[in-house]
Amino acid sequence: MKILPQNSAEQARLGDLIAHIEQSHHVFTRSELDRIADMLDVMKGANIPSLVEIKCCFEELRADLIPHLMKEERILFPYIIALERDPTHPPASCFGSISNPIRMMLIEHTAVINLLKKLRALTEEYRAAPDSDADMCNLYAALAGLDGDLMQHIHWEDDVLFPQALQMESAATL
Repeated sequence: MKILPQNSAEQARLGDLIAHIEQSHHVFTRSELDRIADMLDVMKGANIPSLVEIKCCFEELRADLIPHLMKEERILFPYIIALERDPTHPPASCFGSISNPIRMMLIEHTAVINLLKKLRALTEEYRAAPDSDADMCNLYAALAGLDGDLMQHIHWEDDVLFPQALQMESAATL
């Protein structure tokens, strides 16, 4: 797995950036979503009032992210890679301009950010109470790790990948 430092990722080929996003962020997200879901299942009998709300919010986040990652990997990212390969001949698409799926990804990213804000509020910024057991502390640590990684992931797409892909498509149509 190729890890790209901040400054080089912004200058990287889009295909390399996509590989980085998929290999580090997408793999991590899927793994953590499964791990956290298992943690929540184990804790379902715990008498913690906010746990039901945390679980509901997490399940909504998970339900949003799984198809989101799939759309990126199967539709948007392959298109960007093909466009980068031959920018003078944009590939055929079922979505018209690349701005259409990017607009949807941005809307979905906003929904994810809002769910993360809700999780932060429900968990007091992922700070377990002093009398919390190890399971609760581990859950909060896992949620905090997922949150941090998702925010990085969203940054790479919203602030680096998507603007460059839009610019590349725009230059190709001139």
